[in-house]
Amino acid sequence: MNRFIQHLVILTLIITSSVALAETRLYKIGFVNTARVLKEAPQARKVEDRLKAEFEPREAQIRERRREVLSLEEQLISQDVVINANIRRKLEREIRLKVSQLKFLEQEFREDQNLRRNEGIRELQRVIAKVLEQLGDAGEFDLILTEGVSYVSDQIDITTQIVEMLKKQSESAGETVQ
Repeated sequence: MNRFIQHLVILTLIITSSVALAETRLYKIGFVNTARVLKEAPQARKVEDRLKAEFEPREAQIRERRREVLSLEEQLISQDVVINANIRRKLEREIRLKVSQLKFLEQEFREDQNLRRNEGIRELQRVIAKVLEQLGDAGEFDLILTEGVSYVSDQIDITTQIVEMLKKQSESAGETVQ
């Protein structure tokens, strides 16, 4: 029984000392607000500028089609009394056809634009992940959190540091996000 108590005491001391050692180790934790990084990083602006340039011609085409439909509707309203029933039906049919084509074009435009935007965001998220990994590998942080955090104090919010690193990376390497 005496040996049992000795082992129990030794085990208790080992556990107590390991807990004490774990408590003395300070962990460096950081938090990154990815929504803010996606908004402020120069790479994000490049993605948005590229998307705007890519989709501007199609957007102009949709605006022109809307003007055509409005013009036909105005023509129908203004000539309401003057035109006969056959011409009126033909004009109404043309308006319906153009409206359905316009709706199709708008839906296709939104889907394509969302798809390309999501591709750009995914690529930017990869760049951000590399920067976060660089910070962790450099030993600056033991844990970096991004999503699903209820509260973050300013002491561990490293979002500004990440944005600055992305700015430097963009300037020095001329990095473009595809």
